Amino acid sequence: MKGNKQIFSNRKADRVKGYKKLFNKQKDYYSPPKQVAKDLVEAMEALGHDITLQEALDYLKSSYAVHDRKYYLTHMKNG
Repeated sequence: MKGNKQIFSNRKADRVKGYKKLFNKQKDYYSPPKQVAKDLVEAMEALGHDITLQEALDYLKSSYAVHDRKYYLTHMKNG
């Protein structure tokens, strides 16, 4: 998060660029577990949604990024 000011912007276009930057960094320390993604595909099917394994992996990566951003905003940036 440090040095990624775009992800904290009020403008959506800037935040998207910030998320892209975070995803590039994320490769170094996080890759979603494939078994969890497979289970997510099954659970989504039970809800009536047909998603691919790649979509489930992308969802897990994006939720991790959103959590990182929210955590940083709450715990690090202000204190």
